[in-house]
Amino acid sequence: MSIKLDPRIKRTLHLISDALLSLIEEKGFDHITVRDITSRAEINRATFYLHYQDKYDLLDKIVDEKINEFATVFQLPPGFEIDDFVKDVDTPPDSFVRQFEHIADYAKFYKVMLGAHGLTGFAMRMEEAIRKSLYHRSIIAQPHDNQALVPRELVVRYATSAHLGLIMYWLENNMPYTPKYMAIQLIRLHVLGPTQLMKANFK
Repeated sequence: MSIKLDPRIKRTLHLISDALLSLIEEKGFDHITVRDITSRAEINRATFYLHYQDKYDLLDKIVDEKINEFATVFQLPPGFEIDDFVKDVDTPPDSFVRQFEHIADYAKFYKVMLGAHGLTGFAMRMEEAIRKSLYHRSIIAQPHDNQALVPRELVVRYATSAHLGLIMYWLENNMPYTPKYMAIQLIRLHVLGPTQLMKANFK
């Protein structure tokens, strides 16, 4: 059960988070102090320490929250059947659309975390969340390892890298396409593969 925060506290936490992200983008996390954060957020240090132990605690909580949200929106719905996943490459799964919508809602966070001054290891945590979900989907698609043409781990690792790469491309280019459009391209890549897509002529 989630706890509803007082609007004033929520606003304060948002200011602190925004301050951290803008400072990371400017000079990297290692060069930031709590004083920098409180000055940018226009709050006093006592207010900061009401919510966080230090800058590391702040970063951990923000990253954990977003990674958990990212993983949650990509979860399969109850009663999911693989036929619903592959029958129409022009109709992406809701979970694919939700994932891109989540990225768009928190674009500043993801751009900073995946950027030049971002957090070391953040991309690996995103990759892990994607890989776990895709592995689960692969079990639904083909539960028997001996019937797969390529070892499951290779398929999942390939798909995971492509999946994250597409997200990063979208962010790096300031999200020129809608979440639904990106979800359609992603499901096409997952189902048909790049070589087949270069030959296809979709209307």
